[in-house]
Amino acid sequence: MRDDELFKPAYLDSFHCLMGACPDSCCKAGWEIPIDDKTIEFLHNYPSLEIDKNVRTGSDGDTVLHVNENNVCPYLTSDGLCEMYIKSGIMGDVCSKHPRFYEEYYVGDEIAFTEAGISVSCPEAARIVLSATKSDYDSLAEPETEDELLNFLLAARVRAFGLTSSQLITYGELLQDEIDFGTFELPEGEIPESEPIDIESLTRFILDKTEILTSEWHRLLENCEKGSTRQESQPLLDYLIFRFFLKAVNTEDILTECKLIVALYELCMLGDNFTETVRLVSKELEHDDINLDLLRDFLSDS
Repeated sequence: MRDDELFKPAYLDSFHCLMGACPDSCCKAGWEIPIDDKTIEFLHNYPSLEIDKNVRTGSDGDTVLHVNENNVCPYLTSDGLCEMYIKSGIMGDVCSKHPRFYEEYYVGDEIAFTEAGISVSCPEAARIVLSATKSDYDSLAEPETEDELLNFLLAARVRAFGLTSSQLITYGELLQDEIDFGTFELPEGEIPESEPIDIESLTRFILDKTEILTSEWHRLLENCEKGSTRQESQPLLDYLIFRFFLKAVNTEDILTECKLIVALYELCMLGDNFTETVRLVSKELEHDDINLDLLRDFLSDS
């Protein structure tokens, strides 16, 4: 495996930004919008953009665009396009990549490989991901690194795709035993189902301890009602497995990652508009590392 290899689900290349036709632009998602120094310096060549007026220091110390009182980027035009790009031909690094994400996996100090995907916070990405099949993930990295734990997790993830949410926590328990004992043997046979997550305790914790961006998310958690037309979604579960499973290589705690995957999956089943709830969970939790770590701490103790 070469250190410059990029692996991605088969559906990634079919994604194209809807731009002005997007029904819910990421430019008004309520997030801080980081902008890199190189882009800021380049935009000084376009005085009408008033770049110095429109940046500030964000909550984590990064330079971000100063969104207005409605959490809308100052460069979003009335027809849903980017004034920055229209006038200069470029956007900041974060804006140009979103909703694509990249995860680098290391062996020692060297990158073994990188995986790329698209986040379901974006309407078009959600449409693509939620209609994907298990085979879309066949092109991901295989266990060919020099790291025994990473190889084990890569092999374990292959089997995780296709498991149900009620099997995944049990699978995580079996895998955790293998990691703890250093045996690294994949479980054989049928994976038993586990007890369901206590969704009321989970939603109460999120309300009490995490940052809430939107009133819609607050109402959904307060009501804590599963959708009246709930249907299991293997594409969603496979996406969450792809997104989070391998993160256990950094902590050796695959059980908590499996619990996190199931917790996010169950949260996506709240309310009656499945796709919009998926996108809301992504905005509020998937893109907020602090919220995710708080959730991991809660789940590891439960």
